[in-house]
Parts: sequence; structure tokens; C-alpha cells
Amino acid sequence: MKIRLKDKEKFIELLIRKGFTKRALATAAGIGQPTLVQISNGIRRPSPTTAKRILDTLGVEFDDIFVIEKEGVTCSA
Repeated sequence: MKIRLKDKEKFIELLIRKGFTKRALATAAGIGQPTLVQISNGIRRPSPTTAKRILDTLGVEFDDIFVIEKEGVTCSA
């Protein structure tokens, strides 16, 4: 199973609403800026630990921005 962003555009809107740039979010979450940029562009999928750091920093729930995919099938609550 893999984690991915639900919607890249909504993720960027959320960052703006929360007052973050990608660089600022990466710093606040303790992850590398290239990693966050790749996740936000859909190039890379976050590990559970990285996803948790992003969620905690943004103050949102998992299902607000991420989905879990199981072998090509999207799982959501």
C-alpha cells in the first residue's frame, strides 16, 4: 500500500491558507525541500512518517489531503 496526495492543487491551496510556502513547510516539518516538492508534484509518495510530519505541521487529518492506494486501487474512509 502506498500513500499519495488526493489533489495537488488543493494541497497548494491549503499551504497558502495555512501561511506556508513549500520551503517553509518542509523546514517546519523537518523534511527536505526537494522531497516536499516531489510529493506535492505527485512525483514521489510520502512514507508514513513523512506524511505524519506534514499532517502534524499543517494541523489536518490524513483523509484531508492523502489517500492510500492498494495495488492500483484507491482506498479512502
